[in-house]
Amino acid sequence: MKLISVNDLSLQNEGYFAFKHVAFSISQNEIISISGDNGSGKTQLLEILTDNRMADGGTIEYTPGVRIGYLPQNDPQIIEATVGKYLENIRLLSKKLAVRKDQLKEMITFMGLSPYLDRSVQQLSWGIRRRVGFLAAVAGHPNVLLLDEPFAFQSSSIIKNMLTLIQDLKENGSGIILAGTEFDERINQCIDKSFLLKDNNLSLASSIEEEPNQEVALIFRVNPNSIAITPDLEKYIVSNINNLIEMKTPVALRNTIVKRMVQLNYQFEGDKEIES
Repeated sequence: MKLISVNDLSLQNEGYFAFKHVAFSISQNEIISISGDNGSGKTQLLEILTDNRMADGGTIEYTPGVRIGYLPQNDPQIIEATVGKYLENIRLLSKKLAVRKDQLKEMITFMGLSPYLDRSVQQLSWGIRRRVGFLAAVAGHPNVLLLDEPFAFQSSSIIKNMLTLIQDLKENGSGIILAGTEFDERINQCIDKSFLLKDNNLSLASSIEEEPNQEVALIFRVNPNSIAITPDLEKYIVSNINNLIEMKTPVALRNTIVKRMVQLNYQFEGDKEIES
């Protein structure tokens, strides 16, 4: 079941596009990654998903009952409470949906935070504060978890434990989005679908890495004001059912065709992997 669907999302910063025509979804029991260079728009995209920023165009559909846990790249909060008190307060906010108190205690030990329970969060090093923020995002047992650069400044053993908790959430029906500059092979093995945010566009990373003649499936929704598709685009259509148009196009033409279809008032719904 899809938990969040992003359709034709665009954001401008001071007249320039941070990204445009972004479309993807996150489902239950799924981990996806969004990678890209610093400044490519990953953080802003997650901020929009958490309703901390407004997009300039497009829509986001949330399945009723979605609860989001979020680890921002830079948390502006000044947290004077101790680690133990802060995490317990976060747990209590989610009431019966959160992990149990004894489970939280085990997670604190698992993440190597027991020595810091009585210290103010604000007094901790940046890397340890990130661990606290990660547990705060997980403690409410969200069904959507958004993590922005979660593994930065963490040891190999801590990353392994973070991945264990992330996998546990996935197996219990959550969807997880990992955003980062790049991910190593150990992390990639846990990811079900990888996206690359580059040159203002979000594409399946597998498509970017394929040969130039590789094809990709694009999905568009027909709007009431959609204009008739021109013959040069029509040749790429493989199905048109229930107001959803699927087009099979060369990877090299993806962005051009998305732009043309949007100009004809069709809503871009995202890429679809072509089964071999």
